[in-house]
Amino acid sequence: MGGGDLNLKKSWHPQTLRNVEKVWKAEQKHEAERKKIEELQRELQEERAREEMQRYAEDMGTVR
Repeated sequence: MGGGDLNLKKSWHPQTLRNVEKVWKAEQKHEAERKKIEELQRELQEERAREEMQRYAEDMGTVR
């Protein structure tokens, strides 16, 4: 007699397509943000290493 699972008609139910899509989009956004932060940290680390080498060369008198 029933027309299926009534919970799927509830807006808060975790298996509704809309809620699954919201979770997936949030996960994708979080992953993209994490990758962006990692990339910025890598760039910052490379820049610091380059500056350190430049200072070392200046201290040794190789470069002015």
